[in-house]
Amino acid sequence: MSTSDLQTKFNDSDKENAMDDRYEEQESDDSIVYSAKIDEILGCKTYNPDQSKDEKRWLRKEYRNLINTTEENRLEYLRPESEGLIQNIRKANSLNRKVKNTHEATLDARLLVLTCNLGVQRARRMKLDNNSFDIDSYISKLITFMGGRQMDNDSDEHLELNWEAVGRLASRFTNRVPTSDFMLGPLSIETKEREKKIRHSLNKDKNSLKEPEQLKEKDIERQENETTRNVKMVFDILGENQPINFFEFIINPESFGQTVENLFYLSFLIRDGKVSIDDDSGQPILMLCQPPTSENYAEGLIKKQLVMEIDMNMWQELIEVYEINESVIPTRVSHKQTNGRWLG
Repeated sequence: MSTSDLQTKFNDSDKENAMDDRYEEQESDDSIVYSAKIDEILGCKTYNPDQSKDEKRWLRKEYRNLINTTEENRLEYLRPESEGLIQNIRKANSLNRKVKNTHEATLDARLLVLTCNLGVQRARRMKLDNNSFDIDSYISKLITFMGGRQMDNDSDEHLELNWEAVGRLASRFTNRVPTSDFMLGPLSIETKEREKKIRHSLNKDKNSLKEPEQLKEKDIERQENETTRNVKMVFDILGENQPINFFEFIINPESFGQTVENLFYLSFLIRDGKVSIDDDSGQPILMLCQPPTSENYAEGLIKKQLVMEIDMNMWQELIEVYEINESVIPTRVSHKQTNGRWLG
């Protein structure tokens, strides 16, 4: 190793020691109180702030070396025949007995997490097939452990196997009381047969069936022509009765539906600018007017929209407030549909 490498190594060690000293100064009194409670429970001292710095530095060095060794030999420890992980746990247990401060405990936890992750990866790589697990060899060793190989080959005496020895060996690795479980396979369960429901076809009386009404182009055109005719009728009636209150004009005291229709037809005239609503007097007053020209819009005229909501209760209240007994717009005859034709 060259002089520069040694100098670099010493510098890194000095930096780690300086960081460790700063970390020690940041330990709070809460850790001391918490450790004192644990000491009372366990009956031993788990935290010792007076532990010598040389011993703490030695512990950190050993832990860091062990962590670096584990990371460098990661692939080697994942092999089934490797005992590196077991040696890691043994060394960590030996070092943990001397840990009395939080920083060293943190390094111990980091090493434990790294070792556990490698253990999980190693377990996932295990394959219980004929190449890695020999059932015959396992049974032969199990019989030998239970004393089955101690008799002579020429003797016909049958020696009982010592199953208690296997039980005592297995009891070291489990503290759980064995319970009996059941699998679905071995149980004799009667399979429930699915009931087949017979669906009967619904017989409909062809005479009672009604074909859907089909609208023709002439029916649609007639409806459009009727809307245009009613809009013109509303325009002519307003010309004869202007100026007039907005509600007194559209409300039909005999029909709520035709009141809504009158409002619908009037909206076309207001949209086209043929009718204006003046509310300077505090009441909406309808009057005919000249539709705005393109010059008016160029001068800054802006179109506005007004959404009005009316229901049965409001309709009845307006009739009582304005004392409307007769509709200004005559009541229209309702249309009836017969055999696909609209009659009015």
